[in-house]
Amino acid sequence: MAGAAALLLTGVLSGPAGAAGWAPAGSLPGLGSGEIWQVAFARQDPLLAAAATDNGVYISLDGGNTWSSSGLRGSRAWAVAFGDQPGQGVAIYAGLANAGMRVSVDSGTSWSNDSTGLPNLDVRDIAVTTGGLAAGTDDGVALSATGATWYSGGLAGDSISALAGISGPSGPVFFAGVDFPNSGLAFLYRRSPTNGGWQTISSGLPSGDVVSSISTGPTTATITTNPILVTTAKGTYRSGDGGTSWTASTGIPQNTYLTDATFSPLDPNLVYAGADAGGSSGGGLFRSTDAGQSFAAANQGLPTTHSAGEPARQEVESVAVSPGQPYATVIAALDPYGGDASVYREVDAAAPSPPVLTTAAAGTSTLPASGTATPTPSSRATGATPTPAPGAKSSSIGKVLGAAFHFPTPLVFELALVLLAAGLYIRWRRHYYVDGPP
Repeated sequence: MAGAAALLLTGVLSGPAGAAGWAPAGSLPGLGSGEIWQVAFARQDPLLAAAATDNGVYISLDGGNTWSSSGLRGSRAWAVAFGDQPGQGVAIYAGLANAGMRVSVDSGTSWSNDSTGLPNLDVRDIAVTTGGLAAGTDDGVALSATGATWYSGGLAGDSISALAGISGPSGPVFFAGVDFPNSGLAFLYRRSPTNGGWQTISSGLPSGDVVSSISTGPTTATITTNPILVTTAKGTYRSGDGGTSWTASTGIPQNTYLTDATFSPLDPNLVYAGADAGGSSGGGLFRSTDAGQSFAAANQGLPTTHSAGEPARQEVESVAVSPGQPYATVIAALDPYGGDASVYREVDAAAPSPPVLTTAAAGTSTLPASGTATPTPSSRATGATPTPAPGAKSSSIGKVLGAAFHFPTPLVFELALVLLAAGLYIRWRRHYYVDGPP
C-alpha cells in the first residue's frame, strides 16, 4: 500500500517524463468574474494548495489539478499561507479584506476567527516562519507567536503590500514592503530580533518605489544565506546578504514589471515569477535558475488569446511552487484583462535537480506571546514620490489625472482639484480595494 501511495504521489506531481509547458487546472466553482489574489502550496504536503479569491478560499488536494470551495466563502481573501498550529497540525491562514484573519486546521472545511489583537482588519499578506508569524495590514504589521492572537509589530501608517520571513536562532527576521506609504517615502524594511525594530533598506534600490512581492529562498552548503527577491514597480531586485545590499535582476523585458516572484522551497537557485501587465492586456511568466539574478520567459502553454493590436492575455497575479519531487510543480493564478480568472499548472521537468538543503545549526527561537508596539523607524528614506503599484485602476486613474490637470489650467484651481481628487482617492482606497494587493 505504501508503495502504491508513493507511486500515485509521484504520478500526480511529476506527470510524464519530459512533460513541459503550462496547462489549465480545474476551474474554481462559483468564482464567476471574481479574481484570484494569491496561491500557495503547503510545505508540509506537496499535494495541498490554496487560493485566496474574491469568493473566499479554494482548496486543492491533488497538487493543483482540481479545486473546490472551502468552508470560507463569500468574503474577499487577499492572502493565504500555510503553517503549523501548535497541537493541531497543518494550518491554513487567510487574510481577509476588512475582516481580519481566519484559520483552518482541517484542510479548509471549517475556519476560526483568529483576529484578536490585530491593529487593523484589512490583512493584505501573511509571512509564516517556524518562530512566528507576521500579518501585513492596511495600517502596519501585526506579529503573533502562534497565529491565534496578535499584537502590533510596527510600521503604523503604512499599507503593507508584501511580507517574507526567515527563521533564526534569536527569532524570525521579517521583511516588509509598502505600496502606499502614508507616513513617509521608504518602501522596504527589515526587522530582526536584535535591532529593536524596523530598519529602512535602501542600498542598491531606487528611491520612491512600491513593492508587490517579497520571497526568500532556502540555504545549501554553498548558499549559506537565504536569498531574497523583491519585485517593485521599478524593477526586480535580489539580495544574497540578508537584505543589506541589492542588485537588479536582468532578462525581464523593458516596461515589464513583475507582480510576484517565488523561490522553490527545495532550491535557492530556482525562481518563478509573473507579471500582470498593470491591469491591461499582456503580462507573462518567467523563470530563473540563478537565484533571481537573471530571468527568461517560461510561458509555453499560457493563453495566447488577445484583441487586435494587443499582446496575449497572460496577466499573472501570483505563483506558487510545490515542495514535491522529483520535478518542480508550479501553479499560476491568471487574472486576464476582460476575462475570467483561472489557474494554470506546470510540471517543470526541465528544471535543474534540487540540491541538498541545510537547516540552521543553532535552532530557532520564537516571537514572544505578546509585546508592545515595535517602534516605527525614526528616519524615513527620502526621494521621489512613489510610483503607484501596477494595477488596472491605478493605471486608469493616472491617465485621467494626467489629462485633467495639465497646463494651462490656473494653478490655484489645479492644486485645489488635485487635493480634492487625492483625498477622495485615499478615502476610496482605504475602504474598498478594487485592485487589491499585488
